[in-house]
Amino acid sequence: MQSEQKFYRCLTSDAAARALRHIQEIVADETLSDPACFARIEAIVSLLEDLGLSCGGRHDFG
Repeated sequence: MQSEQKFYRCLTSDAAARALRHIQEIVADETLSDPACFARIEAIVSLLEDLGLSCGGRHDFG
């Protein structure tokens, strides 16, 4: 049982680290201009939703 818990802890830790790395890459993307701030936020929200983390409908302005 403890081995299974350790496995899931490592799995979630790895997923969290990958998500944070992707978020960092999106925010650091110099190809987006300041007016593209909305696009940066939308990209982060989309990433979180792709990972199964709902951000609610508030960000959906389209």
